[in-house]
Amino acid sequence: MPKSILIIEDSEIVSMHLQKVLQRANYYVLKILTSGEEAIEFIKKQTPDLIIMDVVLEGKFDGIETSIEINKIKDIPVIYLTALNDRKTFDRAKLTFPNTFLSKPFAEAELLSNVELSLFKHQAEKEKKESQKLLSTILENIKSCLIVIDSEYKIQYLNKFTADLLKTLPEILLEFKLGDDIKISNLKDEPLSISLLKENNQDNLSTQEIIYINFAGRKFPVNNINITKAKFFNKDNEQYLIMFNDASESLERLKKVTEQKRLKLAAQIEGAEAERARVSRELHDGLGQMLNVVKMNTKSLIEDKSIKEKLVELIEASIDESHKISENLMPSKLQIFDLKSSLEYLCNSYDSQKFKIDFINNLNEGDLEAIKINIYRIVQEALNNIIKHANAKNISIQLYKDLNEVRLSIEDDGNGFDLQKVQYETGINKSHGLINMIDRVKSMEGVIDIDSNSKFGTNIMIHINTKNYA
Repeated sequence: MPKSILIIEDSEIVSMHLQKVLQRANYYVLKILTSGEEAIEFIKKQTPDLIIMDVVLEGKFDGIETSIEINKIKDIPVIYLTALNDRKTFDRAKLTFPNTFLSKPFAEAELLSNVELSLFKHQAEKEKKESQKLLSTILENIKSCLIVIDSEYKIQYLNKFTADLLKTLPEILLEFKLGDDIKISNLKDEPLSISLLKENNQDNLSTQEIIYINFAGRKFPVNNINITKAKFFNKDNEQYLIMFNDASESLERLKKVTEQKRLKLAAQIEGAEAERARVSRELHDGLGQMLNVVKMNTKSLIEDKSIKEKLVELIEASIDESHKISENLMPSKLQIFDLKSSLEYLCNSYDSQKFKIDFINNLNEGDLEAIKINIYRIVQEALNNIIKHANAKNISIQLYKDLNEVRLSIEDDGNGFDLQKVQYETGINKSHGLINMIDRVKSMEGVIDIDSNSKFGTNIMIHINTKNYA
């Protein structure tokens, strides 16, 4: 079926010439009209494939104004005819996005080539629009959150699921820069960079890890992230399609599992401390008293002075050793005094001519009673490790409590250790001291950071949220 063309030209000579040329080329001239008003009314009823329109028309609407009104009704390509070459008219005409301009008088070949190109261009653009509309429909109906970003990580498209998750409208976030205007972070609130994908030249990245999208002062957990290079929406530059899911429920489950593990660990530590206290009492009250009875009987029953003195000496050494074991299991000072006094006594008991311990704190009497044993054991374990392995000359212990957190740092100038090696060894039940420290910190919902090297020694930094232990 031949393409239909509407001619809008108030010069009868020009319009007749147009009609003859187009008909010889097998185009169907739908109508010849002489005014913009007629053309607008005609377009409401019929739809030509192309309009050839004079820029200068008599009446209410000139050619440019007529084209504007027609485009409000239907999408039809326009070729302008003009005998004028002034810049003002040309600039006005550009606002209507015509396919081309033909200057009067025009050659037959020039007319036909422009008609053919205009029809082809309009059909190609129509197919692109339909393709884009189909793509948008498909993306909108995918049951996942979708974001399309360009090579500068600016958002070019996001679907309704994403907008609903972020509690906003899709158009609000267009041109926002992902990673800049909209931050990305892990569950520790440490920033993540999407540019790593481009730097590593990865076409795809899939992860079950939960991360946060930070927008408008709120954090939105997401997971099942897939990032793929692609081209969308007729853009020339490189683009990425990012797909992900709302991870709110997954995060809640993770928090519950983590809390259950923490409570179990805390219960195990509490049970172990209770058992240590029981054994300590047994050693002190049971074995200690029995050894004292044996000591008294030895003095009264054995007559040989040399044998008596030797036995008494061995028994007294056994009594001292049982007291030391009892004290290590559950220090009497820890049972009687507060954390500050107990730590001061612990540091003084270790202090010697070989090394110096500085203990700095801002604790008041009775502070941190709920986690007193854990803090004491961490410091005790760290000091034991330093004395056994570090060959340090100076040890600094700092314990501070404020409205937000408890901060404990233990630093030495010893020879340090290979942290990766120790972490590997923990997997085969070695380095019990480090495991115990880490477990105790976890049981208090705290964070531990260990930095060690041969030049600067070791620094252990622990942060515990104060709200849990006011």
